[in-house]
Amino acid sequence: MKISDEPTLLGLDTAGSSCSVAVMRRGEVVAVRLEEMRRGQSERLLPLVHDVMDDAGLELLEMDGFVVTTGPGGFTGVRIGLAAAQGFSLACEKPLVGVSNFEVLARAVPAVEKSSDQVVTVLIDAKRADVFVQCFNSKLQTYSEPFAATPEQIVTRLPEGKLLLVGDGVDQVTSTLKAAGKDIQISGANPRANAQHLLNIVVERKLFEQEQGRISPLYLRAPDVSLPKTRSPVG
Repeated sequence: MKISDEPTLLGLDTAGSSCSVAVMRRGEVVAVRLEEMRRGQSERLLPLVHDVMDDAGLELLEMDGFVVTTGPGGFTGVRIGLAAAQGFSLACEKPLVGVSNFEVLARAVPAVEKSSDQVVTVLIDAKRADVFVQCFNSKLQTYSEPFAATPEQIVTRLPEGKLLLVGDGVDQVTSTLKAAGKDIQISGANPRANAQHLLNIVVERKLFEQEQGRISPLYLRAPDVSLPKTRSPVG
């Protein structure tokens, strides 16, 4: 759906270990709230939306569209953000687009850190022994498909050459990559997704002009659930 070239948008991220909300007015981000948290996004999201809208002096009905991160991350967090964004979109009758957390974190890397011969490697803490991974070139074009793997497995799946690491999963893999002789640099960017970068991606790539279809969560693995044990029949 075509919207203004200088849109007014609300962006939400609850997929990772933080809760972030940002407002863009006429193409410029004017208000941002970010709180670090491993859980509790369901309680904090709507108050943060209220606060950031108040900071911007705007109402939801004034939005041209809504933007949300699609994961990967915690199952509950991903669903909370998607449900809220879909609710806002339906209530306000405005379009909705989704962007992966990989893209948001890659976008957060400062231009001064990137060089044409580096691969931007986004590493997201999967809250297990594994890490979510996706690589991009210096122009932030997709270099590899996303995957989940242990640090030892990641070594064999990353490309050769210079790697620029970003994300809250970096600490889990740094020593393993160094031991394997990988040429790595760690970005100084915030290792957690920020809704400000989410909104900037949407405008830069003109995502509202592209056919979106159904927005689906990016999970990369099965949920952490345990099925109840089957009891032996009595008698």
